[in-house]
Amino acid sequence: MALVDYETAIVLPGGGARAAYQVGALRGVAKILGQPSQLPFRVISGTSAGAINAAMLAIHADSFRRGIARLVRWWRSIEADQVYRADLATLSTHGIYWMASVLTGRPGPPEAAYMLDNSPLATLLARNLEFARIDSQIAAGNLRALGINATSYTSGQAVTFFQAPPSVASWRRTRRRGEVATIAVEHLLASTAIPFIFPAQLVGDDYYADGSVRQITPLSPALHLGARRILVIAVGQFSGTPPPAGAVVAPPAYPSFAQIAGHALSSIFLDNLASDLERLQQTNRLVDLVPRERLSSDGAVTAHVDALVLFPSRDLAAMALPFAERLPRGVHYLLHGFGRTEGTGANLLSYLLFDKSYCRALLDLGYRDTLARRGEVEAFLSAALA
Repeated sequence: MALVDYETAIVLPGGGARAAYQVGALRGVAKILGQPSQLPFRVISGTSAGAINAAMLAIHADSFRRGIARLVRWWRSIEADQVYRADLATLSTHGIYWMASVLTGRPGPPEAAYMLDNSPLATLLARNLEFARIDSQIAAGNLRALGINATSYTSGQAVTFFQAPPSVASWRRTRRRGEVATIAVEHLLASTAIPFIFPAQLVGDDYYADGSVRQITPLSPALHLGARRILVIAVGQFSGTPPPAGAVVAPPAYPSFAQIAGHALSSIFLDNLASDLERLQQTNRLVDLVPRERLSSDGAVTAHVDALVLFPSRDLAAMALPFAERLPRGVHYLLHGFGRTEGTGANLLSYLLFDKSYCRALLDLGYRDTLARRGEVEAFLSAALA
């Protein structure tokens, strides 16, 4: 089967350990598609932990099933100590540095600005991702573009580092830009650098944070890279978590630190995506009212863009609670003190719970959720391959 003229993209947002859900959903997509080996998404945009999934898909663009198999194997065996150092000694040192900087009013060492040391993740990425294959996949026509999203600490801009043929131009918009790059470990570390939790990452002459922080238009990079159809695999429920039917709602207690941090991260990872999808729907309605001959060739603004969003049928934070004891001891004590099980405090737990048992549950949920929407997925992807 040959690709049609327009491109289909996959957008993989951030969400820490929740990104395992995306891989389960991708496995479901592969099951629905059947035998075709070529990647059905020639444009890939990834943010935060979704950037890791995106890079693996791009590296194996010639074999969708092999890329998914590698990701499934990765997430089925993941452990927290492969992502960050969380022993009591390291956490205590960070705490002492932070307290000293606060009490003395003097700038502390860089280690005082983040909670967890993610140097193990850098080693894991370098060992498992063959970045040199991305260029060959582009040259062979299996991949049009890979975009990895980060946030500049200097300018505050949302930056998309992208690898693509020379015909794909960089862009600059209000508070966001696209920059040509040869994707490597440093770009993934930049995209996953959740503020206060993981350290800022130096890329070139600038330090970067997690790509979700200032990403007000999460769909935009895929459009700039040439897509007109977008599959989004979200890692949360846009409607929030209502109380169970018939539950007695107690008077609210003052929110714990974990609740506050969990809400902040959920806002970063989910709210902008929900808003951008609403804007896309409104733009599509306007575009559909304009006669085709009146539309300009500026596709990002004037073309109708189809989007399908896959999202969890269950609350991923609630799913994390039974696995909380599997956290490294240092992080377990830390989050327990922060109120990790109170109300929405479990959100923070779910982002940091890089544990194979929890991630296997997410893989299974993503797979089942996608197969439950088989008809929608088949209808959406039928235009991607012809």
